[in-house]
Amino acid sequence: MLTKQNETVNILKKLPLHMAQSVLDSLTEHIAALDYKGVIITVNKAWKKFASENEGRTLDRASVGENYLRAFKDAYGTDKRFARASRAISGVLTGDREKFSIEYQCRPGDQKRWFRLSVTALKTEGAVSGAVVSHEDITRRKTAELETRRLAVTDPMTGILNRKAGLDFIHRQIKLSRRHKRSLTVCYIDLDNLKYVNDNFGHREGDKIIRTAVKLIRSVLRETDAMCRLGGDEILLVLLDASIGECMPVIDRIKELIERKNNIPLKQWRMEFSYGLAEYAPGRKCGAEDLVDIADRNMYKMKMSKKHKKGVN
Repeated sequence: MLTKQNETVNILKKLPLHMAQSVLDSLTEHIAALDYKGVIITVNKAWKKFASENEGRTLDRASVGENYLRAFKDAYGTDKRFARASRAISGVLTGDREKFSIEYQCRPGDQKRWFRLSVTALKTEGAVSGAVVSHEDITRRKTAELETRRLAVTDPMTGILNRKAGLDFIHRQIKLSRRHKRSLTVCYIDLDNLKYVNDNFGHREGDKIIRTAVKLIRSVLRETDAMCRLGGDEILLVLLDASIGECMPVIDRIKELIERKNNIPLKQWRMEFSYGLAEYAPGRKCGAEDLVDIADRNMYKMKMSKKHKKGVN
């Protein structure tokens, strides 16, 4: 945190040189002090340890005597985000700004870790004489933050988008389709006999049907498509850049995979589904909820048609 780093800098200024180094070495953050040109004049033990453990793969943890800005640019190349960060660090050294921070991800060795890079100006009699750079490991906090964000948009049982996230996705895609004059189709799927399975074999078996259906459907979709669970046994597919006609091979493939699954011996239940399609065409005035409602009504018509054919009122 920048506030924490400012406090450390102020403490170090008041200490003799040997004591200041001891304080630096006691900190878990990877810390380096730069002169006004960006050359590293000292680093702490955590900085040295991180660089040595990763055998030079973390180029921004340069050694004493090297120019940190040059090492930073070598480490991140032409990445636009880090190019802006490099300019910001230069701004701290020239006095154009007092501090700067950025969160970033890296993979030292086989690990996946997050760090916060903070740079604070060092001033002598009001003039910038250098800067303190620290890389703080924030992996635990960032992982928890990302997991919280993932859970907010994910159905916990199936791992696909939840209802709200699915509708938000459709809303965004309708805007893009309108702008680029492209079609998209939603497919509303309802698993026909889930109540029968729940009543006769238990909800655990019913949940297994839902997860199995999701797994089979996911194997057919493209990476650009999306799938969400609307609730219970209702699943929604969002098929991008596709008309209803272009989506039919996808539906046929899903039917084929489900029928193949039903033919496995010793199964207690059959998996069946009804579906309804709705297309957003360029120029059409239609919101996400409207599109889902149309697909829902079309699915219901198919479900009722199946019941009448079986003689069920």
